[in-house]
Amino acid sequence: MIKKLVRRLVLAGAVCLGMAATLVATPASATAQCTFVQSPGMGAGCWPGGGTPATANLVNDREISTPTGWWTYQNIDAATVSNLLAANDARPIDLRVLSSSPLRFSVTMVSNSGAYGSSWWWYYGVSMSQVSSFLSTNNARLISAVRYGTVYAVVMVPNYGANYKPWGWCDTDFTGIGTCLGSTNRLTNIESYASNRFVVIFVNNSAGLGWCWYAGISRAALNNVCGGQSVLDVSQNPDGTFNVAAVAQSPADGRVRDFATTTDLVNYAVSSPPDRALFVMPYTSGSTTRWLTSFRHNS
Repeated sequence: MIKKLVRRLVLAGAVCLGMAATLVATPASATAQCTFVQSPGMGAGCWPGGGTPATANLVNDREISTPTGWWTYQNIDAATVSNLLAANDARPIDLRVLSSSPLRFSVTMVSNSGAYGSSWWWYYGVSMSQVSSFLSTNNARLISAVRYGTVYAVVMVPNYGANYKPWGWCDTDFTGIGTCLGSTNRLTNIESYASNRFVVIFVNNSAGLGWCWYAGISRAALNNVCGGQSVLDVSQNPDGTFNVAAVAQSPADGRVRDFATTTDLVNYAVSSPPDRALFVMPYTSGSTTRWLTSFRHNS
């Protein structure tokens, strides 16, 4: 079982795409000014109706607790994802592939307004080179990325103006994660798609925030690692162990819980004081499926 606090490891061979070039800043807006457009067979997006797509200072959707509407859906196809995003006037913040044939997703979304208002895009069934092309075309950065088979499903937001930050992503093994991070970055997302294979997203940690990540730990350990830091992301490995990325915040907010059903999860979240799920991940405990998330306050 792999269990290690993040540290710099030097090893060549990781597929790592860093997006750290300085970009031209543009004015930010509190509300997205864009039109929802579906691209059958590839994804959808909230595209600018002309000029520069608006973006609020999102920082990271998983690190802010401004109240907002949110939704989570499980085991749905791509068309349903797009239809629900349009119907809810929402944007996706977490996307997971539950099965590749037929292709089914877990998606968590927030209201695309106020502090969360932004242009956005999501794509599925795309290669790494296509992801890179879309990132360049959209002047964007990833906020969610998973691999299934040889392709990816990703969510991106604009990376300029108030929302700009140096960032990167890697498709690599455990040791390669340290290579990608170096000494100046911190993990925000970690997803596993095979034994000792991960897709991770990271940002520059110029603010000097405390943070940590673990891979290959037990479900019980998720409640105890990282010294009470706010949990940003959790994923499960093929052997049943878990991976986690967390960041220090004051007060700490981002608590891991799991539930017997998604209905139980939502009912807990909306009870007083209300919470918002950052993601929803099914996992198997024995022969039983449970649903795991990390909550942020939503009041």
